[in-house]
Amino acid sequence: MVIAPKSPWHQKSAIRRSLLRKPFDASLSAVAADISFFPNHKLNPRFLIGRGPSPMAPFQCTTIVSNPFQQNTFVAHLEGREDCVVVDPGLEPDKIIQVLEQKGLEPAALLITHGHSDHIGGNHALKARWPDCPIIVSAGDAIKLTDPQQNLSAQYGLAVTSPPADRTVIEGDVLDVAGFSLEILELPGHSPGHIVFVWRGASPMVVFGGDVLFAGSIGRCDFADGNFEELAAAIHAKLFTLPDDTLILPGHGPNTTVGDEKRANPFVGRPAGYRD
Repeated sequence: MVIAPKSPWHQKSAIRRSLLRKPFDASLSAVAADISFFPNHKLNPRFLIGRGPSPMAPFQCTTIVSNPFQQNTFVAHLEGREDCVVVDPGLEPDKIIQVLEQKGLEPAALLITHGHSDHIGGNHALKARWPDCPIIVSAGDAIKLTDPQQNLSAQYGLAVTSPPADRTVIEGDVLDVAGFSLEILELPGHSPGHIVFVWRGASPMVVFGGDVLFAGSIGRCDFADGNFEELAAAIHAKLFTLPDDTLILPGHGPNTTVGDEKRANPFVGRPAGYRD
């Protein structure tokens, strides 16, 4: 039997009710938080969450929250560079473009963790503005970019599509883009082709995590192609083996760390029986 945990950060069938519970409720502006730190300097991730950027910090990441699902888009760049990566362009691309133009940044890649519509809805607008910027997604989820049934937008009365992928990736690939070296890990369960992007060169490590692991929750597994057992196993094998201070930048809700979720996550952490 497939268990279908109801994630408070990704329960799309109860959008209005869930919006009233989230810490981002009062802020529907483009920027939820900026993170900045020195990649090779050890800092407490809790200090980084929600703090303003340091003008001296070489790594900066801006979180842009798109309605109606309060999905997080990340614009990450290294100080002194004008190129950046955009992770999961959401359904309000004007917000993303505004941030890019305000910061004087040009996207070198659109990185897609999975093909659900709230994570690809901005691709058309960003490709129109920067046509040479490649869309990079897993081989397993590439089909969802162009199919509203597959990307779940049709069930909400929408017809969200994206330009097709310019490049597909699989487990173990490493993307060298905009000064980052990002390792690809496959974590199915929320979507069969879900991937995360791991920046091992940072200290603490950084994971652009999509809808796999949230602060106190996990991605929904009750879609037709979802599977809780696969998701839990992937989290245990691939995320919970990273250092405890690894910073998780999730597709919905606030940032968290591997250690916090091992300790307290009710679906996949110690309260659910996980042991190191």
